[in-house]
Amino acid sequence: MILFIEPISNNPGMYVPAYPLPLLEIASYIKANIPGVPVQVVSIPMDYGLPLDKKGKQKVYQELMDDLRTLKPKGIGISCTAISQAEEVIHLCNLIKTHDPDIFIFLGGYFPTIYYEEILFRTSAVDLIVRGEGEESALKIAERLHRGENPISDDIPNLAWNENGQVRLTPKGAGFDLNQKALLNLRLLKHPAGYDILPYAFSRGCPYRCYFCMEDRIRPHRKEVPIEIIGNDLANLMGQIKARTLLVSDALFKSFNVFPLVRSLGLKVNFETRCDVLDPSLIPQIADVCGAMALGLESASYRTLRRMNKVRDSSHYQRYISNAMAIFKEAAHHEIPMMVFMIAGYPGDTEEDLAESLAFAEALSKNKGPGGHVFKIGECHVYPKTKIYDLAVSLPEVVFDDDGVFGQNIVRQPSKDVNFQTVLDYSREIFRLSHYTPKLQKALLNIMPFFRLPTQALTDDIIPDRCFQNHHRTILNVRGESLSVFRDLAPDLALKYKEMMSMQRKTRVLNL
Repeated sequence: MILFIEPISNNPGMYVPAYPLPLLEIASYIKANIPGVPVQVVSIPMDYGLPLDKKGKQKVYQELMDDLRTLKPKGIGISCTAISQAEEVIHLCNLIKTHDPDIFIFLGGYFPTIYYEEILFRTSAVDLIVRGEGEESALKIAERLHRGENPISDDIPNLAWNENGQVRLTPKGAGFDLNQKALLNLRLLKHPAGYDILPYAFSRGCPYRCYFCMEDRIRPHRKEVPIEIIGNDLANLMGQIKARTLLVSDALFKSFNVFPLVRSLGLKVNFETRCDVLDPSLIPQIADVCGAMALGLESASYRTLRRMNKVRDSSHYQRYISNAMAIFKEAAHHEIPMMVFMIAGYPGDTEEDLAESLAFAEALSKNKGPGGHVFKIGECHVYPKTKIYDLAVSLPEVVFDDDGVFGQNIVRQPSKDVNFQTVLDYSREIFRLSHYTPKLQKALLNIMPFFRLPTQALTDDIIPDRCFQNHHRTILNVRGESLSVFRDLAPDLALKYKEMMSMQRKTRVLNL
């Protein structure tokens, strides 16, 4: 048995009731190539519940350990995509090794790819880290574990491990050939019918290399999944699951040629795109199948966008801004719910930069429609070993919490005359320009049922006991009827906690 685990995140606001796509892609590839090997994918929040405090987490992990006694896996692969999962992944690895030191543990995802040294020196519970795309390396790891062999080998690319206090690396392999992608196998999931959202990646990689993004550390070039594989995958999914909301997981979505296919399958598509990628003239053609659209604006200031490496020059900036406005207008006209992603207090930001973003948000918000829009803006975080970190330390007036790999690393002073309170004030003003409509609320609740709710809202007395896994109300049931009940209550919770929804991220982080 090879088990793959999607861990807990301490930020429930980002929880999406969707199967863990990267793990399912890897597990499906392994099962297709070595069908005799038992493979299973576990999503801890979906399969055991979302713990809301330390006692809830302890109960969830105890149930997982009980299942490990039955499953007896030879190896466990754990995904760590987000910073918000990192501490929990380390804790989970230590727990598994305490339970059974013979289980081989390997990690993959954005965080281990970049911070493999920090993980390996932090804990001895991790046997191996896969850097970058995982299919080929995970297949070879699974093959060797199945044969009773140690997978740690110089013959497998993209690996990192600790050997006598020194980190060993194997050479980087060629990018995965998407023509070899396996059909997604939902039978590998514990509760395939429990997922409300269908995540899918029509492509991998992004060539833009924005300084706040980690994509180029894994896939610096964009490659599209062949249309034949997409068609087979989606048809297969439609036959196995009731969900009809497709969430695009591309780092850079520009595969708008697939919309006739998804229309024929009766799907609604939710996707994110760049301001300089989507042609606004396409929106009328896709509006009927577009459930929601996210626009990665980040800032409206030319200086800030240049520091982000989002635009090349002033000409590119003008196209970027004008196209963003055109996209927003078309989306509003066709009643498409919109999310606009923005970063506040980017290193080097002056108050003039913040004011430009506020003014542009005000201009956008004048185009109100039944679809509604929300400005998803948050404080800037600076993590080590990234380009944004290099930028921050190169600017002597920037002050940020240098918490290390596992910290929040919030930018407290983006420039000499701009303090953190000023950043929060602008963020709050921009967020308040959001135009919540019934259609937008429905779209958000479908994708992210806990969007921006502070953690105390998740245990509010108006939530009935049947929404929890236990009588202590420390584990939230995030599937089926329980999640439906919560969605019905979410607008009341959002109203009750309205003032807190525009506050710092720490108000939305669980104490696990």
